[in-house]
Amino acid sequence: MAANEVAPTIQRLEEEWKETRVVLDRQEKVLVETYLRFLRRVAKACLEAGWRVWFRPNQWVHWGEGGFGSLSILLPTDEPEPLVDLPGEIRFFRNLSDKDRRGEEITLATVDRITYEGDRWT
Repeated sequence: MAANEVAPTIQRLEEEWKETRVVLDRQEKVLVETYLRFLRRVAKACLEAGWRVWFRPNQWVHWGEGGFGSLSILLPTDEPEPLVDLPGEIRFFRNLSDKDRRGEEITLATVDRITYEGDRWT
């Protein structure tokens, strides 16, 4: 490859990446909002049942590396252990432990605090 071919090739690749970033950013926003709406509905249903709920935002740079965040839900101690088919970011437990990293306690008034700031491709 001649030296004069490198710059145009790199430029073309950079332009393609700019176009790709726009598409990825748009798709990520849709995925994130869909999942966050689900987490908020889970939190609201649990709160309406009288259970305590905590939300811990994703601690990683990008959702693919750490999810969107996690919900921790304190169940009544007299209830049987639930068998759930829910995402791993939704955890049910019966006892509070100081070593658990639960995040912010959520109430019906603060369900909108279940948010995520994605790593934009720009």
